[in-house]
Amino acid sequence: MRNRSISGVSAGLACLMILLSAAASPALGAGETGLDCNGEPKQPAPPDADLLAMPDRVPFPITAGLFVEDLRDIDAVTDSFRFRGVVRVAWCDPRQAFDPAAAGVDEKQYFGPEAEKIQASSLWTARGFPVNQVDSFQITERVLRIHHNGQVTANINLTVRLSSPFDLRRFPFDTQLLRFHIESFTFNEEQVVFVADNSMTGFADDFQIPEWTITDVRAHVDSVDVSRSFKPHSRLVLTMEIDRQSGFYVWKVMLPLLIIVALSWSVFWMPEEKFGIRVRTTATGILTIVAYQFVAGQALPRLGYLTLMDKIMVGSFVLLGVTVLESYIVSRFDEDQRDAALAVDRTARWLFPVMPRGTSIPAIGLPAGSGAAAHQTDSARLVYRYHDR
Repeated sequence: MRNRSISGVSAGLACLMILLSAAASPALGAGETGLDCNGEPKQPAPPDADLLAMPDRVPFPITAGLFVEDLRDIDAVTDSFRFRGVVRVAWCDPRQAFDPAAAGVDEKQYFGPEAEKIQASSLWTARGFPVNQVDSFQITERVLRIHHNGQVTANINLTVRLSSPFDLRRFPFDTQLLRFHIESFTFNEEQVVFVADNSMTGFADDFQIPEWTITDVRAHVDSVDVSRSFKPHSRLVLTMEIDRQSGFYVWKVMLPLLIIVALSWSVFWMPEEKFGIRVRTTATGILTIVAYQFVAGQALPRLGYLTLMDKIMVGSFVLLGVTVLESYIVSRFDEDQRDAALAVDRTARWLFPVMPRGTSIPAIGLPAGSGAAAHQTDSARLVYRYHDR
């Protein structure tokens, strides 16, 4: 019984000491004895500290993500597009930690020109820039937040024209991968490394682009060699996957083209007509296809390979050329060989419609064979609604 009492008294004294210790210690994350963003006790930066100098930790991690708000001027001729969205970067700089009780706020917030002034005068940044920009970018809004533990978050609303290669082998049923590259201009990957923030990377669920459908947005980090440095740099890559809406080309180009080619086969029902009349009918189709080729070619650069549309055009020319050849063969039969000429026409009536399989008939709905269209993603469509908080 006595041992049990001593144990009870000891437990009571231990609880009392814990309570007194908790009352004497300030709350975690508050005051000068709180913890900074690295989980270490806060240490106020000396008055003469150079806050623009790079933090001591290397390699220094920068978390970054991009939210797509709009894509415009997607141009395969110039291999470029216009991006508008929010770029978010976050990092831990313990030198920016402060006492929330003395400051009266847990987080300092700066907007627009004030945020730009703070970044230029008293805040280290990684000096990131769009690597594949075509012209100068425009920042329409800037939000800077500094938490009392030293965690820094910067949100930038950015508009910039970017270059990105297009794979047009399956045009107009193609899928394109538009990319946005960001890296530090000054620091190599031994000093600064980017970390993709997929929680911030995405697009709005009501996002729409004329002629295109966006299917996926994802971010990853690459290590790349750059000409301005002897060491690799860390590069954040945002990839936007878009599918072309091919309805315009199907209904305005391919369907009329198919009808024109089919109408040229009407000469197979003209066994009594002379060669000149039969050729005139086919020549009209050839001239029409040439006109359609100019229309389709305006949306494409001068490529070193054939697109699916080019193959369809070439197949149509071949079919019309063979139609002219068939008319010439029929015209060479004598009057007493009309039965043989009619047999040739009859054979052509069923042979020509099955010849263009895979050549002049648009391969609508076929799976992607190569290039950007062959890329498949197993991840579900990422939809992220950005809230400025």
